[in-house]
Amino acid sequence: MISMNRKFLIIFGVSAIVLLLGIIFVMQLNMKPTDAKIAEILDENKGKLLGLLGVVGAGIARDANNHIIGVAIYVDDDIANSKEIPNQLGEFRVYIKRFEEASDFEKSKMIIRNGYFRLLNVELDKNAYRRGERLVISIQNLSNETFTFGNSAFGSYIERWDGESWRFYAGMISLQVITTLNSKGEARITYELSDEPFSPGKYRVVSKGWIEREEENIRIWGYAEFTVL
Repeated sequence: MISMNRKFLIIFGVSAIVLLLGIIFVMQLNMKPTDAKIAEILDENKGKLLGLLGVVGAGIARDANNHIIGVAIYVDDDIANSKEIPNQLGEFRVYIKRFEEASDFEKSKMIIRNGYFRLLNVELDKNAYRRGERLVISIQNLSNETFTFGNSAFGSYIERWDGESWRFYAGMISLQVITTLNSKGEARITYELSDEPFSPGKYRVVSKGWIEREEENIRIWGYAEFTVL
C-alpha cells in the first residue's frame, strides 16, 4: 500500500512539474518585449501601411519619459488621408505624426519606411499664372526603379487650398491606361488654366502612382504649388 502511494506521489509530482514547466513556457512566450511585438506587427502590416498615400514610415511611439505607448506612423501631412490610417494595430494604439516634426532620432529608428519618399519630383515652369495660361508640368523619377501610374497623365490632378486644407479641384484629361516612368526618366504634360474657372488663389499639381515590389505596391507621390493671380 505504501509503495502504491509512493508511486502515485511520484507520478503526481512529475505531472505537476511538467505542468509547471508548460505554464512557464507559455508565460515566456507572452512576455515578449513590447518593442519586439511592435516590430512584428509593423512587419506584418508593412504592405498595407506603405500602400497608403502619404505614409512615410512607422516605428515605436514613446512619451516624454521614453516609455513605449504604441505605434508611431509618420506621414507627409500635406498629402496623407488620416481617415485611411488605422487607429490601432494589434493591441497597440496608433499615433500619427508629421514627418517634418519627427526628430532625427525618430527618423533613424523607423522600423518600416517608404524608400521612395521624395523620389517622384514635380516641377512647374512658373510659380504664378494668370487664368488662361498654360502650365507646363515636369514629372521626374529620381529613383533607380520604374514607377507606375494609373493613367497617361501620370496620376496628376489639381488641388486648391481653402485656407485650412487642400481640396480636389480639377482632374486632367487622360487615357485610363497603365503608364510607366523609367528610372531617372522625365515626362512633360501641359494643362490649360482656362479649362476650369480658376479664381485667384493657391493651387498645386499632384502626381501619384506606385512601385511594384514583389507582392506589395508602395505608394509614391509628388506635388508642386502655384498661384493664380
